[in-house]
Amino acid sequence: MVNLFVYLIVGTSLYNSRKHYDKLAEVTTQNLAKSLEANVSDILDKMNIVLFSVATETERHLSSRRIDKASLSLFAREQIRVLPELDRIVIADSSGTVLCGSDNTADSVNLSDRQYFSRLRSDPDLQLVVSNLLKGKVTGQWRVAVARRVNNPDGTFAGAAIGTFDVTFFDKLFSHLDIGKNGAVGIRDAEFKLIALNPKGKEAASQIGSDVVSQKTRDMVRANPVTATYKTVFARDNMERMVTFRKAAKYPYYIFATLSPVDYMTSWRKEAVGGLVLLLLFTSMTLISARFLYKSKVNALLHAEAKRYGDEMRQQNEELNAAISRVKRLEGIISICSYCKKIRTEEQSWEQLEKYFSEHSDAMFSHGMCPDCAAEQQRIFREAASSKKDPNDYH
Repeated sequence: MVNLFVYLIVGTSLYNSRKHYDKLAEVTTQNLAKSLEANVSDILDKMNIVLFSVATETERHLSSRRIDKASLSLFAREQIRVLPELDRIVIADSSGTVLCGSDNTADSVNLSDRQYFSRLRSDPDLQLVVSNLLKGKVTGQWRVAVARRVNNPDGTFAGAAIGTFDVTFFDKLFSHLDIGKNGAVGIRDAEFKLIALNPKGKEAASQIGSDVVSQKTRDMVRANPVTATYKTVFARDNMERMVTFRKAAKYPYYIFATLSPVDYMTSWRKEAVGGLVLLLLFTSMTLISARFLYKSKVNALLHAEAKRYGDEMRQQNEELNAAISRVKRLEGIISICSYCKKIRTEEQSWEQLEKYFSEHSDAMFSHGMCPDCAAEQQRIFREAASSKKDPNDYH
């Protein structure tokens, strides 16, 4: 019972400790996701401001009915200096053809097939679009585009000012984070395509552009569009992790912060090992103590039994000695009177036969009359009756 009580205490303590570490991991991932979401949203807000300036400058050119490509390119380069996170800024006309850009070249590239361009062109009220993960048409590198609508003086669609940046920018943003050997932070777009991940794994599901995520993550995003914290087994490596995601406020990106129990439960595992060692020692001590107490109790019982047997034997010996003593008192030559049958004692006095045997043995006497004496007494009474004498005179 003592062992069970101690096991219950240690088990409850370890269970509560595990819950504490899980809760700590939840809070850590939540704070980390919130911080990263704020950083990413801040960067995208700055890009929006920069592109607003470029779009406004382009509309000013359109109002003068002449676009000065050199001037616009110079203006775009100046904005790149303001926000070096951007790799490039280009201005495209209403057909999607790139007119000029911050690198002072015009590509023979048409962007009309890009979803962000189509959305700006079809919706007059939509001023800013942030793209999902894209592959550059010229470089083939993974990129993200931020596009702002450019209007003609009459409000019709005139094109877009587009800023792009390489997703490796996020690697620099995440590189200083210490999230354990098996933890990770990442960004996915609205289609769950992986935009950034740190640290990157070697498996295909960890590469940029992969949309491999657990079904639980998809369900959680659908059920909680803004943020959620949960545990799930990652599809890319089948390891369980604590996950918190947050959606960037105005942008189609989800920031994920994850911690692995393999990392954040290290201290708890040490506590568990320590607790199990203590339980083992305590159990060994109680077993040894129980064995000692058992032996002590058995010895006490044996001692009590031996004492009882000894007492019984001593009593029996006393009774036997008493009996032997009584028997011995009747041994040897007993002096008895030939006439009255009295017996001479050791004190040289004469006692009745009955009294002597009663005092020197366990015998008891009852008086009766044998047939011979009965016949003799009858004869005496008859003679006394016939002669009218007292029968006692014959004695």
